[in-house]
Amino acid sequence: MAERDSAVVDALTRVGAPFELTDIVVGGVPMRGMRRAEAGLASLFDSFDRFADRPFVVADDLRLSFAEVASAAARLAGVLVERGVRPGDRVALAGANSAAWMIGFVATVAAGAIPALVNSRGTAADMAHAIALVEAKLVLADAKRATMLAPFGFDCLVPEIDVSPGAPPLPRPGAAPGDPAMILFTSGTTGRAKGATLSHRAALTGLLLAQMAGAMIAIRMFGADALTMPRPQQATLMAFPLFHVSGCHATFLSALASGNRLVMAPKWEPDAIVRLIEREGVTAVSGSPAMIWDLIAAKERAGATLETLTSVSTGGQAQPVNLLDAVVAAFPRAIVGTGFGATETAGAIAMHTGSDYLANPRAAGRVLPLAEVRIRDAEGRDLPVGEAGEIVVRGPMVTSGYWNDRPASDRALKDGWLRTGDVGALDAAGNLTILDRLTDMVISGGENIYCAEVEAAIQQNPGIVEAAAYGVPDERLGERLVAVVRGQGPVDLDALAAHLRGTLADYRRPTEIRVTQEGLPRNVLGKVDKRALRAAHEQGEGADAAA
Repeated sequence: MAERDSAVVDALTRVGAPFELTDIVVGGVPMRGMRRAEAGLASLFDSFDRFADRPFVVADDLRLSFAEVASAAARLAGVLVERGVRPGDRVALAGANSAAWMIGFVATVAAGAIPALVNSRGTAADMAHAIALVEAKLVLADAKRATMLAPFGFDCLVPEIDVSPGAPPLPRPGAAPGDPAMILFTSGTTGRAKGATLSHRAALTGLLLAQMAGAMIAIRMFGADALTMPRPQQATLMAFPLFHVSGCHATFLSALASGNRLVMAPKWEPDAIVRLIEREGVTAVSGSPAMIWDLIAAKERAGATLETLTSVSTGGQAQPVNLLDAVVAAFPRAIVGTGFGATETAGAIAMHTGSDYLANPRAAGRVLPLAEVRIRDAEGRDLPVGEAGEIVVRGPMVTSGYWNDRPASDRALKDGWLRTGDVGALDAAGNLTILDRLTDMVISGGENIYCAEVEAAIQQNPGIVEAAAYGVPDERLGERLVAVVRGQGPVDLDALAAHLRGTLADYRRPTEIRVTQEGLPRNVLGKVDKRALRAAHEQGEGADAAA
């Protein structure tokens, strides 16, 4: 398998190939990069000409072609310049998923400015903090966020979509590969969000790596002619928030680069999503495990086939094996996939799809070309194959640092290596397995307990939809492990406890299992909010059972 992948990579990256490699230097470190990633983010605008008449955005009753999006963005770029926006200025985008948001992004890049992707689901104070941090020249907002931000005195513009004839050409400003291209904010689960800065090279490398992974899959399935075979336009469901790397990078910009159609989901309402997929012939869906569970349940309630789906992928956390089984059963025509990445790596740096994923479902995927991944101990020493430690990454896709936050940048980056804060292990074939977040790891009685491993064991039990494990203070052990679960129906705690006794070592089993009838609390990116769970535990909420 490794030899097969190596031959495919060589074919895709040779001189003249779509993903041709070249020698580059990033932060004083020599490395290999993709030639096309040196061109600047505005190089993506070629798609507006290439796919001009294709439908690009579907949002409720609004349907816009590639040409219409370019036209509206060109007009808005002119407005930005009239409002005093200059190359290198930051323009904050604060709004719900919409065609206007995407047009605002394109217009900002066309004006030579740097889009700062504000978490629009946060409080007014959270949004104001992000906008002030990047010293935004202008805020492009929807009406709701403009009202929320009014007390802070920012220059806000609520743009209208103008696709009438006579728009000027869309500007395509040049940029040096290392110049800042965009700022994405971290999820802020452990404090105030930081602005991860992606250079033009990093942003394009992340995008090209995802395309290259898709090309590798196509070649495996259909042979060397796969890249030249006619392919109908794909339709991708836009379910992730656009301010997140999975929404902006992996979905929006990927569709722009590939000429695909984006189908906007106003909000995640599974029953409505099923109807939307059927009506629009959606071919690709990606979401958190909880979202995919919801989709499967809604599909069954509706008696729908959703046979247009050819790609179903999950991400954002370790994937439970029983979810993979459920996806394969529910969507037999779809290629299943998962991966691992971060805001700071412009998307995935490891991917798992199809038969490889089915054969090794506990891994997040094989490390992608150009991404150097090592596993290190607490002292920063490299660990051998198979041992668990912190995942560190280096490559042209890695962030150049956090905007206006040198201390955080220095903590996260050293000699080009990014500390991800994730615990994992590599096998001899280059497959990466995610075990936990460093901040989630529980140390009980001197033993390290990886919560993600415990959660995976719980979710192997039939009927468990989602689970979360976390530590609470304990006078004797320092910390003890607690779990919260939600089932498809009533949860048999005795059966679950028996299952865990046969699956996990003594010290890795939860001392309590709590049942909730509601979904687990999650942050705006769909990740379980363990701070909220700990707070609920302190207040004595939930039904307990000894494990």
